[in-house]
Amino acid sequence: MIAAVVCCASEVVTPKPPPTWSEALSVELAASFVPYANDVPLMLGAAVRFLRIHEVWARGGFMPTGDDIRLGFGVVGYRVVLRPLKIVRPTFGALIAGLPETCTHDALGQPQCTRTALFIFAATAGIRIEPKPWLGVSAILTLGTDTYPNPFGMIELGVSFALPLS
Repeated sequence: MIAAVVCCASEVVTPKPPPTWSEALSVELAASFVPYANDVPLMLGAAVRFLRIHEVWARGGFMPTGDDIRLGFGVVGYRVVLRPLKIVRPTFGALIAGLPETCTHDALGQPQCTRTALFIFAATAGIRIEPKPWLGVSAILTLGTDTYPNPFGMIELGVSFALPLS
C-alpha cells in the first residue's frame, strides 16, 4: 500500500499595524485676524510632523481685507504639539512671515503702502483639538513684532488633515 502525503503550506499573514501618527504630512487651512491692521489673512499650507511632537510648516496666503488688502504673503514656522495621541494638545512655536509691501493706515483708517518688504517675527501658543489622529482643529495666539517696527498680534483658527508616514 502506497500512501501519498500532501502537505500544504499556509501563508502566515501578519496584519498591518495601525498608523502611529508619530510622523505625518498635514494639509492646513487657516483664517486669522490681525487687530491693529484689521487684516484677515486666509492661508493654505503643509506641515511635516516628526518625533511625535515636532512640526515644521509653511503656508501661503492672501488678505481680502484690512490695511494689507490684495497682498499675498508667505509664512514658515516651527511648533511643538504636546500630548501625542490625546484629544487636547497644547502648541507652542514661532514663525517668520513676509509681505511684499509695508502697509499701515492714517488717522482716518485709509491704507498707506510703501514698496518696502515687511517681515514679521513672532511666537505662537494655542490649543489643537484632535478628535481623530488625522483631524485637528486649532486656535492659536501669535505675538511678535514686524520690521516697520510695530507690535504684531494675530488670532488664528485652523483645521489640519494628516496623512501618516509610518
